Amino acid sequence: MSVPLIALKGSPREIGREHGARARSLIHDNLGFYMNLWQHMGGVSRDRILSDVEAFVPFIEQYDSDLVEEMRGIAEGAGLEFREIAALNARTELTFACLPNTMTESSGGGCTSFGLLPEVTQNGHLIIGQNWDWRAEALHTSVVLQIQQKNKPDIVMHAEAGTIGHRGINSAGMGVCINYIRSELDGFRPGLPFLIKLRGVLNSERMSQALKMLLTYIGPNSMNMIVAHRGGEIIDVENLPNDALFLYPREGILTHANHFESPMLRARDSGKCTLADTVFRSARLRRLLTARRGHLNVETIREALMDHFSYPDSICRHPDEAFPEMDQWMTLASIIIDLTEMTLRYTEGPPCTGPYHIARLP
Repeated sequence: MSVPLIALKGSPREIGREHGARARSLIHDNLGFYMNLWQHMGGVSRDRILSDVEAFVPFIEQYDSDLVEEMRGIAEGAGLEFREIAALNARTELTFACLPNTMTESSGGGCTSFGLLPEVTQNGHLIIGQNWDWRAEALHTSVVLQIQQKNKPDIVMHAEAGTIGHRGINSAGMGVCINYIRSELDGFRPGLPFLIKLRGVLNSERMSQALKMLLTYIGPNSMNMIVAHRGGEIIDVENLPNDALFLYPREGILTHANHFESPMLRARDSGKCTLADTVFRSARLRRLLTARRGHLNVETIREALMDHFSYPDSICRHPDEAFPEMDQWMTLASIIIDLTEMTLRYTEGPPCTGPYHIARLP
């Protein structure tokens, strides 16, 4: 099943309505996946989810009411309740609420991401990217959105159907990728959802605007993002419920997996014990990329992202059949974003199984 590329433009409501209509079946599938996941992970019912998500809406409204309008449009186009679309866009926070009862007996996994400054790439381009690891059941619920907005940058984004923020690039030269991290401070609390923050980065005209948003809306949970601008800057942001920590490239290369790397962390990293392979994935990817320094292009980056050390719990992750299907993880997509040539490349599944497709800004 190919990932659909959907071009959207107009008012926020129109953009959302077209997204909902054109990705209707995938949005229903994605919602079903998450409702089943939340029940499986923490025994949380649909009614509880739809009740809990209401607390997040005022934060989104306060930040940017256009985004609430876009979500309302998706609900209309997909024939779903607004709260169901809001739940997809707060899926990180709703999942955190279930985490205490999960991942102790499951095949855990997480993304491995990177950033490359122009001085280390073959063609002098600034490149970021990641292997997006998530549950194998979600393999066929992705879309690529090309969004033309009024009074905001245009966007191309690889996203889960029904969500309005994810990894991508905008016409102002901003780009963002993501990783799961978790600290002992994490728990369920309302705030500006992580996926909405990603859209906020992609709605930003400049790096300082994106960072101001992240520092204004601290929390509500831990998550990591690599934020970059084609002008020559890459910053890793380790978001915490009560702070934001920053990491920078070393010798032109930045990598991150699923544990905190900032020496400023003042809380216990509670996520790494459930994702033991994170301990080597970030450092290994850095070493693989460093070995290709000066020759880093799409093909050599792909070689690094296809690494199978400690298979199946590798940088290029594959399902572990020792676990039930719902608890199996895999690389759902490998992403390479060239911020200099303004392209987003993505695979459909692990990078070792197929080619990269190219999406451009609208």
